[in-house]
Amino acid sequence: MKLLMIGSGGREHAMSWKLAQSSQVEKVFVAPGNDGMTLTPKVELLSLNIKDHKIILDKVKELGIELVVVGPEQPLADGLVDFLEDNNVLAFGPSREAAQLEASKVFSKKFMNEFEIPTARSKEYNSYDQALADLENWDLNKGIALKADELAGGKGVVVTHDVEEAKKTLYDFMENPECTVKTKSILIEEKLVGKEASAFAICDGEDFIEVGYACDYKRVRDNDEGPNTGGMGGYSPKNWPGEKCRKIVTEKIIKKTIDGMKQRGTPFKGILFVGLMIDGDTPNVIEFNVRFGDPETQILMPLIDGDLLPTYLAAAKGELKSLGQEKISLKKDSSVHIVMASEGYPSTDATPMTLKQDITYPTNFIPGESSNKYLFMAGVKKENDKLVNTGGRVLGVTALASTLEEARNEAYRAIKDIKFNGAHWRGDIAKV
Repeated sequence: MKLLMIGSGGREHAMSWKLAQSSQVEKVFVAPGNDGMTLTPKVELLSLNIKDHKIILDKVKELGIELVVVGPEQPLADGLVDFLEDNNVLAFGPSREAAQLEASKVFSKKFMNEFEIPTARSKEYNSYDQALADLENWDLNKGIALKADELAGGKGVVVTHDVEEAKKTLYDFMENPECTVKTKSILIEEKLVGKEASAFAICDGEDFIEVGYACDYKRVRDNDEGPNTGGMGGYSPKNWPGEKCRKIVTEKIIKKTIDGMKQRGTPFKGILFVGLMIDGDTPNVIEFNVRFGDPETQILMPLIDGDLLPTYLAAAKGELKSLGQEKISLKKDSSVHIVMASEGYPSTDATPMTLKQDITYPTNFIPGESSNKYLFMAGVKKENDKLVNTGGRVLGVTALASTLEEARNEAYRAIKDIKFNGAHWRGDIAKV
């Protein structure tokens, strides 16, 4: 069968590679994709405007595509899955209504409170003056998180102990015309304490299959210094969280979320990404996302044992219970992923990045060529038969091994064999 993957980054490369491994898959089309993805067998790019739902539908019908997988959050929030399903096209991902779990921080928090899902105490503000006036009622010594209601590409949350930074954030998010984050409503909530992790589940509206945990690194430099990025790497924690905590996540968070969304008449189908703060054995939800993360996808896809396609198909059809022996499982290995970025990234002060640099890499790192190292492409383009960097996060390497330390060492050895001018990466990924 033929599939269409919507998206262009390392996340979509990792999923496309995993789906292309299926003996049932003839071709995985990716729109718009990136040129590095075509190194993977069975993957072909489509130059489509993914904001134009009609163009996507026409191409799906023209090529005989039988399943559309939506990678990023914006097309989900824009209702792409609704449009495709209304036109009898099978799609994997939540509806526009269900995608509000990520698209609206206010909706998400109200949902968690309604269904008694553990999370931080918070308050919603619908005006700048109201939020500013109420700041004095929050304990800045304990810290607060300020969250823009709308999607903001990972830039809509600021955690602070400083009242001046809090005031500036409120002004920037709600009043400043030059700020890229714009929101009419804002949440202020208590800062959670503990250690962060993300849990993932494939859902069909009624049932779910858990896909493991990942820990990622957002700051650009070692020791969590420097500005936030889209993610500089991460790892799969092997013996953490503990069994007691995982049981709470399954029963009190994931199951309650799926049951609650169904009860509201907006059943959740697709990937549920639960951002957690874990203190001892006590998890609290930081946020929900409605798709796989980047780089978490690149961490988890190589760990999936078996054919991913039947699970995606069953979830899209609302038939996870029918899987039986085709149900996926996770390898017992540890997984470490390291991102290589362009010079100047994340360019928070508008400094131009060093782009269009030739990339050299060992071909045996291309997914499918090695049993324990995987190269996933993101901000790249082919020029004169060579790949060059065209974005901030250029590529990433995932390594698997029986222990976290071995996986980490393998990943850093692999990184040394990949070169482009100005490349930088963190040196402390999975150093736990």
